[in-house]
Amino acid sequence: MRAPLSFVSLILGLAIGAQMTAYPSGMRKYSYIPLQALAQPSASRPSLMEELNKEAASEDMEGIHIYSQDLVQMLVGNAAGPAYATSLIDRLTKAEFMARNGKRKLISEADIARAFNTLMKDTGAPGSLHADIITVHRMREDFESALPALISLKTNGSYCNPSEAVYVVEILIESIGRSPVPASHSTPDDTGKVMEASSGPKPPARRHLEDYFVGHSRSESVNVLNDLFHVFQI
Repeated sequence: MRAPLSFVSLILGLAIGAQMTAYPSGMRKYSYIPLQALAQPSASRPSLMEELNKEAASEDMEGIHIYSQDLVQMLVGNAAGPAYATSLIDRLTKAEFMARNGKRKLISEADIARAFNTLMKDTGAPGSLHADIITVHRMREDFESALPALISLKTNGSYCNPSEAVYVVEILIESIGRSPVPASHSTPDDTGKVMEASSGPKPPARRHLEDYFVGHSRSESVNVLNDLFHVFQI
């Protein structure tokens, strides 16, 4: 969620950024980076993709835990409280480690679409905020070259490791419902792909979720997040 805009351009619009604040148990909390950062020359762009890809390449439990921590913070933040976030990080770390060692099933692109749609339905989102398998696969294709250690298309085909599945849900949140960028507001990157150079409002799905979490109790937030991760058996 093929529009004129390459979804690789959305990577710097994710809920991670250069500014970090303290969080329980040593977690890092990331804030938004404006999308216009993508219009900068590559040498001066924040190295968020490189950092995340490096984390995704970790093979030991400690490295996978850091990777899982950042993914959970991107997706969940403070919505369900630090205790829930800590528990989810541990569960995702275990699931990722087991999947990489062939001890649990991978997650299908169909289940990623279902998880996103479940989250939208549970939070009362409009029907327009909907994902399908084609969109999920296209997202993975768009990000594969930038995140070769995270996106496992070459290795797993239409299936994903658990952490990759969580990341793709985050990408869906940042892109579903977003209007295509007019050609006059786009800038080619180093490879000739078109990138968004304007900031604009938050994506509809992101804005919807933020409004939901602000307006509902922590227990309600936990319930909708549990439904999402239940699809992934995490």
